[in-house]
Amino acid sequence: MTAVTDGKEPLTVANKPGGWMEKQSTISAKVEHARQVETTLQWLGWLVAGVGVAGMAVFTVFWAAGDLNAEQGVSLVLGTTLATVLSGVTAYGAGVNVGLGAERLQLAARGAGISPAPQGKPAPDRTTGKSPE
Repeated sequence: MTAVTDGKEPLTVANKPGGWMEKQSTISAKVEHARQVETTLQWLGWLVAGVGVAGMAVFTVFWAAGDLNAEQGVSLVLGTTLATVLSGVTAYGAGVNVGLGAERLQLAARGAGISPAPQGKPAPDRTTGKSPE
């Protein structure tokens, strides 16, 4: 990880102003923020999907009660379900993607010697709650 300079010693992470400690704290902050965003997007995904299922149930009740004809009932139930569930899945998938990006950044930083390996027992998986061991 070097940069071209004007004949002086190549600029590396180790001799850059601020050095690797600054880089380490920046990467750690980005990884932590990405993990928070991941959790938020996953919860948003589940929430939106849940609202979609609830909307489907409400429109099904209206349809069964006779307040909606067959065409209105089918279009409302399917439209609500498809739109909200797909939106929820998209938000959830985006959260997973952000989490994977955070893992890649952390692994790359460890490989470059910028970020230390985690110490102690590994944290449980946030989606399953199970320990990786």
